[in-house]
Amino acid sequence: MFHKIMSTSILLLLMALSGCQKAEKMQKISQIAYVSESGTILPELQWHEKFVIQQSLITFTRSGIAGASEVNAGSWPVPFDSEALLNLYETLENVDLTKIDRIEPVDQPDGGGSEYYQLTYSNNKRWSLEYSLGVTYTNGEWITQPVQDFIKTLQLPTEAANRYK
Repeated sequence: MFHKIMSTSILLLLMALSGCQKAEKMQKISQIAYVSESGTILPELQWHEKFVIQQSLITFTRSGIAGASEVNAGSWPVPFDSEALLNLYETLENVDLTKIDRIEPVDQPDGGGSEYYQLTYSNNKRWSLEYSLGVTYTNGEWITQPVQDFIKTLQLPTEAANRYK
């Protein structure tokens, strides 16, 4: 009888623990951010761009890096297709992040820009991919491809379309 009670208790404990693990994986994304930065070009042409993608609002922000910048700086709301946005969120929420691993370069290359992808969850936890010079990720395209495909469908406002003044 004791063994049966212990077996049942262990089984219930394992079920409870596995339920907690699933709840953590199924957290809802509250925000997606994509940041890109220019590489080694003239200081007045260097830029920093960011898309902040929320369920009800998408904002595109661009700034120059140097004081005498020629960058068309500002912050603009971006119109979007609600169904496409919902599909993006659903796709990203179903990615198994534990299967994405960072690969550092053997030799850091010179020049080049950088990109960052950040997911913020409803519990305020963040997860990100940081594509700095030479860095890659195994299975990183599970995040990067859907985000890039979605961004390509966005029509920037006319005043934000040109990167330079």
